[in-house]
Amino acid sequence: MPENDLLEAAIRQLGGCENASDITNVDRLHVAVCGPPGSWKSYTIANTARKPLLHYDFDDRKESIAGTKDVTIKTIIDRTDTEHIAWNKLENDVSVLEYLKEKNQLPFKSVALDSFTFLRQYAEHQFIYDCGDVKKAKFHVGNTDYIIPRGWDAVVGVQKMLQGVIRRLFALDLDVYAVFHTRNEKDQNKTTAEKTVYKDTLTIDPENLKMLLPMFNDKWRMIYDNGTFRIQVKCNWEFPASTALKNMSETEPADIQKMLEKHNKNGTK
Repeated sequence: MPENDLLEAAIRQLGGCENASDITNVDRLHVAVCGPPGSWKSYTIANTARKPLLHYDFDDRKESIAGTKDVTIKTIIDRTDTEHIAWNKLENDVSVLEYLKEKNQLPFKSVALDSFTFLRQYAEHQFIYDCGDVKKAKFHVGNTDYIIPRGWDAVVGVQKMLQGVIRRLFALDLDVYAVFHTRNEKDQNKTTAEKTVYKDTLTIDPENLKMLLPMFNDKWRMIYDNGTFRIQVKCNWEFPASTALKNMSETEPADIQKMLEKHNKNGTK
């Protein structure tokens, strides 16, 4: 049997395969947008992502993207450590989006999760509520109860919860933007019980969520350069940025549409 026939027969038996030459780097974008507070992360997504955009606001900061067109904002928060409604609301919404996709009625081209700093907390609230035997410290100050998980059960559980919701959103074949705050990386070799030492390199905050970054083809860092905000898309000594887009410089203007136009220059897929 000719080699091409063998290949076609094997592909049919495997099922679910795609020809890589039929896929482009911009069919769907999976982007971790990283940077300190106030670095135009939310603004850049809301103003320049492919629209319509569904923008989840977990920080209760919807005013930061007020006035943007073709953007649906949904604020989901837990007001206290003992409240546990935000995570269930998000999961219910993802189920609705999955239903709409199945019916070919999904109107959005992009979804933003803004930010993981607080989404992680809401996942933690739900994990502690559902897993009553998890180790935790609870204390009462004024009129408010505060809960702090102890041990790695909650950390790993929350990581799994976040991985799960990211994978479900990826399966919708939309552009997915996940917003992370950055911080200096802890120097494990020099840190002691008395003093925490940090490196000059950057990671995301909290640092235990950096295991989520490999899920994203694009890891962008927002930077302020000579009076303007830009997006670092290539790795340097300070931050491991990366992109699946072609024709990119180390940094690009904070405009996703212009980045897509530059990628498509000269017929790049």
